[in-house]
Amino acid sequence: MYDSGVKFVNDYTMIYSGAPSDNKTRKAHGVAICLDPIATKVWKDSGSEWEAVSERIIKIRLKCTPIDIAVLSVYSPVNPSTKKVAEDADKFYFDLQDTINNVSTNDMLIIMVDLNARMSGNQQQLSPTNCVGPFTVDVENENGTRLKNLCEINNIIVLNTFFQHKLLHQTSWMHPGNKIWHMIDYTLANKKFRSSVEHVRMYRRASGAIGTDHHLMRTKIKIHLKSRRKCGLQKKISMDAVKLKDEKLVEAFQKDLREMVDDAEEHFIPDKKFNRKRKEWLTDEILKIIDKKAMAFVEWQNHRGTNLEANYRNKYKRLRKLAKTKIEHRQEEYWDEI
Repeated sequence: MYDSGVKFVNDYTMIYSGAPSDNKTRKAHGVAICLDPIATKVWKDSGSEWEAVSERIIKIRLKCTPIDIAVLSVYSPVNPSTKKVAEDADKFYFDLQDTINNVSTNDMLIIMVDLNARMSGNQQQLSPTNCVGPFTVDVENENGTRLKNLCEINNIIVLNTFFQHKLLHQTSWMHPGNKIWHMIDYTLANKKFRSSVEHVRMYRRASGAIGTDHHLMRTKIKIHLKSRRKCGLQKKISMDAVKLKDEKLVEAFQKDLREMVDDAEEHFIPDKKFNRKRKEWLTDEILKIIDKKAMAFVEWQNHRGTNLEANYRNKYKRLRKLAKTKIEHRQEEYWDEI
C-alpha cells in the first residue's frame, strides 16, 4: 500500500496510509480503516476527520452520541533483533504516543493493532494498573514490554486479555517455523470505558476468504455512561391486588398488553431481516466457490502441523485460484455487457 487517501467503494469507505509511492519497495507497510455505510455517514457528518500519521499509524474521529470516538489502526515493527529494527520500534512508539496525546481526554479511544507483541500470563500481577487481564497465552517478548509500558502510561487496557475463550479464538497468528499459535493482534481502549466493551475474539473462517495469515479480530462495543441521579420523588403507583383474582379481568389485561407490545414493535422496531445488496456481477456459482474456499482454509488451519497439512493446503490453493479466475472472467463479461 502506497501514499495515503480516501477511497469510496459503493457505500463503503476505505481510509488508508502507506509508504510514499516514489520510494516503492517490497517491504513497504500500510494501514487502513474500512467503514460500512452507517459508519461512513457518521464519519462524513463528523466532518470527515482523519490523519495519516505514518505508514504504520492512521487515525479517524467519529462524533457520536453520547460521546465521540477516536479510532486508530496500527501496525508495529517486528520484535527487535537488530539495531535498525530497534530504532524503527523506538520511532514507532514515539509517533504512537504523540498520536495518543493529541486525542481528547473526553473521547473514547479505540486502538486496533498488530503489535507483534506477546503478553505473558503474569502480567496482571506485575502491573499495578491492571492494564492486562488474566487471559494471556504467551511468554512476554520485548514488544510485549513496550506495549505494557504504553498502556500503563496512558491508562489503557488490553481488551483481549479480559475475555476467556478457547485457544483458537484467542490466538491470531501462527509462527511459520515452529507452528505455534500466538496472540499478537489486540484491541486497546481507555480503561474508563472498559464496561462498554462486551466482547473480543478471533474468527478463523473470515481469514480464508481474503487469504491472510492473521485471523479476523472482532470487538463488540456498547457505550455505557453513568446516569445522573434524578432529583425529586417519583409518584408512587398504588395497585389493587384484589382484582388480580378475577380471571376474566386478568385475561382482558393480558390481551390489551399483548396488543400494545405488538403495535409498538411494529411501529418502532425495524424488521431484523436485512438483505445485503449483492454486487451485480456476482453469480451463485462464484458465491459457492468462495464458500468452499473459506471452508478449505479452515480445514487447512485445523490440520496445520499434521501429515495431512499439505493436502488441505493444496486444496485451498486450488479453490483460491479457481475463485480468482471465475471472478476475473465474470467481471470482464459484466463490463462488456455494460
